[in-house]
Amino acid sequence: MDFTLRTLADRLREELGQPVIVENKPGADGIVAARLVADAVPDGYTLLSASPVQMTINPLLHDKLQYDAVRDFEPVSMISRVPLVLVVDPAVPARSVADLVAYARAHPGALNYGSGSSTFLFATEVFKQITGADLTHVPYNGIPPVVNAMLAGDVQLALVNLPPSIGHIRSGKLHALAVTSAMREPLLPEVPTLAEAGVPGYGFVVWIAMFAPAGTPADIVARLQAAIARGLAAPDVRDKLIASGIVPMTSTPQALGDVVRRDLGLFGRVAKTARIGAP
Repeated sequence: MDFTLRTLADRLREELGQPVIVENKPGADGIVAARLVADAVPDGYTLLSASPVQMTINPLLHDKLQYDAVRDFEPVSMISRVPLVLVVDPAVPARSVADLVAYARAHPGALNYGSGSSTFLFATEVFKQITGADLTHVPYNGIPPVVNAMLAGDVQLALVNLPPSIGHIRSGKLHALAVTSAMREPLLPEVPTLAEAGVPGYGFVVWIAMFAPAGTPADIVARLQAAIARGLAAPDVRDKLIASGIVPMTSTPQALGDVVRRDLGLFGRVAKTARIGAP
């Protein structure tokens, strides 16, 4: 997220005619940052760059969340998406998604999957529920530790994002079975999508989007959305992001709001089935 925002910020300065400051507010899976923006003056000068964690997963994990993902924010625009790739230890006797699912069903409890955050936990639970694969969850603090655990043989598979894993995929230390996006990824053109691999209906990507505090006037939201769209269309911004495995994308405010509401429903059903989250 930080890389994406800083890549875009210089272009936004030109589009908006004023400084654009990227300020990291880490803590509590993005709750600190989300609460700060929810409480900010709705004048367009304080914005939240959010991922599914803040907007569609935290509401399911915390029974007393300090913000409402729908009520407290005005959607502005999507910024980018990062597809996930399903990777396995080459020692696992699976060279396709069908092989993996068949092996997991035939050997219940034999395969551990790593997740670097709640986002990747939910992404894998969706995969489990669609395919019926029997996989055991092992949590880690971030994707790089998951990749290291796979290289050490501590876990056998994971859904990970591309930047920390693509070098190991290309070296053969990890085997990529599929990507989660709707289309094949330019950095891994030989790897099928999950739909191509026999898992229709799976389209999970980690998106980054911009939100303003609730009550921000519509004309300000529209100006911000247009500036983001022009900034992401600039060749230098677009090329830099794509080269890092990040796909630039924009949306209308309405479309972004639809994504949040859709994913809240989807993840709510996943959480209930997998018994994840607040009681």
